[in-house]
Amino acid sequence: MDPDTDQGPLVSRRQQERVAGFVDRARSGGAKVVRGGVIPGGALAKGAYYEPTLVTDAPQDAEIVQDEVFGPVLVVLPFDSDDEGLDLANDTPFGLAASAWTRDVYRGLRATREIRAGCVWVNDHIPIISEMPHGGYAASGFGKDMSTYSFEEYTNVKHVMYDGTAVARKPWHRTIFGDGREPQGRPTTEDR
Repeated sequence: MDPDTDQGPLVSRRQQERVAGFVDRARSGGAKVVRGGVIPGGALAKGAYYEPTLVTDAPQDAEIVQDEVFGPVLVVLPFDSDDEGLDLANDTPFGLAASAWTRDVYRGLRATREIRAGCVWVNDHIPIISEMPHGGYAASGFGKDMSTYSFEEYTNVKHVMYDGTAVARKPWHRTIFGDGREPQGRPTTEDR
C-alpha cells in the first residue's frame, strides 16, 4: 500500500512459481540472468513477489522468448538491422504488446506498422488508457477491451436489404445500376 511502490507482487503464488520456472529453465538452457531471477526473502517473502529480471543470451526458440511470461522479466535479443529486429519481434505465436525504442521517428513508425501486436508503444511501455483499445493478436487472444471498441465484442453486425417491389425475377444489372434497365443483347463494357 506504500505509494512509493514501483513493483508490486504478482497475482498469485502460482504465477510467481510460473515466472520463476521460466527464468530457471532459461538459465539451465544457457541464458544469462544479468539481474534478478529470484524470489525475494525477508518481508517480501510474505507476498507473491519476483525480482525484476533481465535475461540475455537466450536463443530465439527458447521458451522464455517464445511464450508470454506475465512477470517482471525482460529478455534482450541483439540484432544488426531493423529488418532482423522486426523479424525477431514477429517470430512468436503471441502478439499482445510490444515496445520499440529509438530516437528516429521513422524507425519508430516502421516498428508500429510492422510489429504484429495489439498494442505497440514507442519509447515507453504499458501506458494503458481507457480511451484506447487493448487486446492481442494471434495466440494472445481475440477482441479488445477498454474504449468503445470493446462494445463490438457484444454486438453482431448484420446487413439487411429489403426490396418492396414484390417482383420475383429481376435483371442481374439492377444490383449494380439500380435503375431497372434491361440489357439489350450482350452486355457492353458500359453495362458492366
